[in-house]
Amino acid sequence: MAKRETVTKRDLARYLHERFGFSERSMYHLVETLLEEIKTALERGEEVKIFHFGSFRVHKRRPRRGVNPKTREPIIIPGTKTVLFRPAPTLKALLHAEE
Repeated sequence: MAKRETVTKRDLARYLHERFGFSERSMYHLVETLLEEIKTALERGEEVKIFHFGSFRVHKRRPRRGVNPKTREPIIIPGTKTVLFRPAPTLKALLHAEE
């Protein structure tokens, strides 16, 4: 893949098409299916680990106190869920090697 600031699903599909020779459309569906499966696993509360890449998990943030900036009144900021990504040691090493 050529160096770019952003890599899209279409770019990944093109790369797989060039690498393996399957149609670009089928490779796009493969990328879509992979990402959908990751989302579904996270929705079920499962952690997703991809060897030599990293892991994704859902993190629950607790509600916390805050201040309304307009009125300066105290408010409670509700808890939320977010996805955390932790890179695998091999990915970290690769990224640090480029510095």
